[in-house]
Amino acid sequence: MTALPAAPWTLENVPGRLTETDMRVFDWLLGYQGRFFTPGHLVELGAGQGRSAILIGRHRREEERFVVCDPFEPEALRDGFEANYLAFHHRLPEIVQGPAAVILDHVEPDSCRFAHLAASRAYEDVRDDLAAARKLLLPEGIVAVDDYRFEGAPGIAAAVWEAVTAHGLRPICLTPQKFYGTWGDAGAVQEELTRWLGGRADEWASHAEQVAGRTVVHLDRRPEPEQVPEPAEEEEREQTLPLPAEPADPGPVAPRWNTGKARRKRRRPLHRRLLRMLLPKPLRRRLRRRRSR
Repeated sequence: MTALPAAPWTLENVPGRLTETDMRVFDWLLGYQGRFFTPGHLVELGAGQGRSAILIGRHRREEERFVVCDPFEPEALRDGFEANYLAFHHRLPEIVQGPAAVILDHVEPDSCRFAHLAASRAYEDVRDDLAAARKLLLPEGIVAVDDYRFEGAPGIAAAVWEAVTAHGLRPICLTPQKFYGTWGDAGAVQEELTRWLGGRADEWASHAEQVAGRTVVHLDRRPEPEQVPEPAEEEEREQTLPLPAEPADPGPVAPRWNTGKARRKRRRPLHRRLLRMLLPKPLRRRLRRRRSR
């Protein structure tokens, strides 16, 4: 039996592509539903290693179901998902091992308040997943669609905006990775979200625009400011030394190494220079001794 990886200590340690921005948006939207006592179950199509499921599971109330649907191929993926999920929760969600298309056989229509769609990138699959989410969600329910703007999967964007223009899906907000919408009234949640973002302008960048006659709120986290390293103690002391006072009349300025009187080197007399060149060193010493006597 293959050993399971060590249990992660934080959600960021769970493999997955759920960004910090979307972690915060998931938390806010599910918390918003909790504050207003929105009823309903929770559904995820496409579980991966469980990062998003772990976060959604934090908002499951005792009377609610949380159903995760994924093929889990190969089977070891399910073992990894369960190990990661149980590192944060006491019990697993209900797991449906199979394609997303079977979700309607396991969850009743008009019974859910939140659905996360991350099962496929093919246009036909995403279109069908959105149609299933519309049947499962209550009027106040929210759907989150992964990778709606990923350049390698244009079918997701095609299915999402087709649902907006032709099938009544109302955008709530967009992040760089996910689309959030509802088939109910998007205005109330957008108003609360805009108020929340407005109080955190230093943390979030956001703006609203009209798309196909619907208001869409774009949002993303602002990057963390770069931390300027503090100078070392020695460098700081050197930078804070007082500057020397300027003289009242400095006069002509000369380089420091040229100031003061130049010391001229005395040259030996000519006869001594000749003796030094012509006589060997021992003989010169003997002559110096005789002169000193």
